[in-house]
Amino acid sequence: MAGAPAALPGSALMFDHPASQLLGWSDDEPITWGALRAQAAALSLPLHKSAVLACSRPFNFLAALLALWQRGGEALIPASLQPDAIAAAGSFVLRDHDVSGGNGNLELPPAPKCRLALYTSGSTGAPKRVEKTLAQLQREIQNLHALWGTTLARACVLSTVPHYHIYGLLFRVLWPLAAGRPADETTCADPLQLRALARKRGPYVLVSTPAHLARFPDLLPFAEWERPLLIFSSGGPLDAQSAARYREGLGAAPLEVFGSTETGGVAWRSRDGSTMEDAWTPFPGIGIALGHDGALRLDSPYLAERDYRMDDAAELLPDGRFLLRGRLDRVVKVEGKRLSLPQLEQLLAKHEWVSAACAVHLPSPQRVGVVVVPSAAGAAALRGEGARAVRDALRAHLALQLEPSVLPRSYRFVEALPFDERGKLSVAAVERLFHDA
Repeated sequence: MAGAPAALPGSALMFDHPASQLLGWSDDEPITWGALRAQAAALSLPLHKSAVLACSRPFNFLAALLALWQRGGEALIPASLQPDAIAAAGSFVLRDHDVSGGNGNLELPPAPKCRLALYTSGSTGAPKRVEKTLAQLQREIQNLHALWGTTLARACVLSTVPHYHIYGLLFRVLWPLAAGRPADETTCADPLQLRALARKRGPYVLVSTPAHLARFPDLLPFAEWERPLLIFSSGGPLDAQSAARYREGLGAAPLEVFGSTETGGVAWRSRDGSTMEDAWTPFPGIGIALGHDGALRLDSPYLAERDYRMDDAAELLPDGRFLLRGRLDRVVKVEGKRLSLPQLEQLLAKHEWVSAACAVHLPSPQRVGVVVVPSAAGAAALRGEGARAVRDALRAHLALQLEPSVLPRSYRFVEALPFDERGKLSVAAVERLFHDA
């Protein structure tokens, strides 16, 4: 899988392309580096002015990003393109219609002076501003390219994720630009659209999320896919069942990337069906350790803070890999007892009637609620025996491991968990399932 890829362009990293270099396609129209560079140079912006990038098209987004950096401004990247998220990021907004053709020379400042601020999705709380520089992102891109650059070569990048968060920004915008790898601007909503694009573009890599990857095989059998060279997945763990389906149907499980907006990429894995398939391999240069509270701590070249504490419990393995043991910020108290919500979800997922589950702490009254996506057998049980009987069976299953006082009292059965376009599961969206009932 890893290889010895050709070096990325020199000190400028991603801006040393000839004008004729193909960057990709927008509505089937080819986009060259020369055309995009001219767009960026022609965009008239105040000096040192920050702006919110609310461009829905990735190449317009990229042109606006470069234009801001040329003028010494900070790029503010909202958590989504919804009006409230854009307003929360700032008042001076650049949209697709602000970016048009033009002429001019693009001259960027040194990478440490190219600044951006990303806003987290708020999936575990309020959205948070995270500041980065191009220099930090360059170091991460170099790592990605060292691992998979040769395998991907000139493969086209196709994606199901938007470009305005750290994963999409790196994997479908900046890394392809750095490597001279073309990307299609379309965000694929379903596997039929993905297959149609793959037949146009030839060999491709898919950038996706667990939510999309779990659903796509049900919509289009693998035998009818155009097989990708690699599939990347991020935004949360891919369940073992889905990984096994891809391994059996396409020959390899997706490459999962673990990290966050704050940390960038921390580690990767591809589940191989072995007893240790859950283990994560740190990216080159990433040092890992455990804090006194069992939290994963990082020494990362992507971060200014060299001893960064994550909210993830972990177990270190002798071979340098690690296992994740749940979020420390998802341990709650129920009637005076501590309960790990990730552990509760894992226990539920072991029941034959459960395909997926999410637990949430509901404050009024203090209790735990569970949202369950039933398996085929679970759906049959719901039809034949009713929700109360299924709930009682799941409570009995949990009672084998958990104390009676912490067992969930509220259950909701749904066809799918409420993932957003990033593949993130919002706590607020899960809580609404209980408020709306």
